Amino acid sequence: MNVLKAPSAKPLRASPGLLAAAMSVGLGVAFSGAALAKDYPTVTVVDPSPVNWLWITWNTMEEAVRVDYNGHTQPALAESWEWNDNQTLTLDMRDDAVFQNGSPFDPAVFKRSFDEVQKWESPHPPGAWLNFSKQASMETPDDDTVVFNTTTVDGATITKLRGMHVASQKFWNQGGFNTAEGSSEGNW
Repeated sequence: MNVLKAPSAKPLRASPGLLAAAMSVGLGVAFSGAALAKDYPTVTVVDPSPVNWLWITWNTMEEAVRVDYNGHTQPALAESWEWNDNQTLTLDMRDDAVFQNGSPFDPAVFKRSFDEVQKWESPHPPGAWLNFSKQASMETPDDDTVVFNTTTVDGATITKLRGMHVASQKFWNQGGFNTAEGSSEGNW
């Protein structure tokens, strides 16, 4: 089972148990027990590792780019990208990707994922160097394109896009990474 599937892409695989747990968060489907207050689903963590969130996001969400076994950046949701200048990156997005709940992927979903995560003080617990500038912005001029303005020269932009997790509109509409108690930020 894949979060995003496309005929031309090699599917990513994850264990059924991990996907069931992640789907209950990402797709708003409670597989074990009643939902928390505010209709947030419950996920029971079996492995108390502090990096469980990494395995869930990396195996159930997609990113603009991936990195292959040799460390080379490869297209994922972005079929290609080009720097317009030192601060503006244009991404040509896939038009054949679909979330596992059947909802389509498009540049608006990509932008929403960026906007939602940008609200956090520190979206990337492994290191603040992965965070985009708070002044960074994205535009979606058409159904295939994202224009990303980094506002500063940032040589790590492509690397940072590898860590920007893209979820469906349903995920964000049902609370995203939040819990019944509020934001999940800092609760890794």
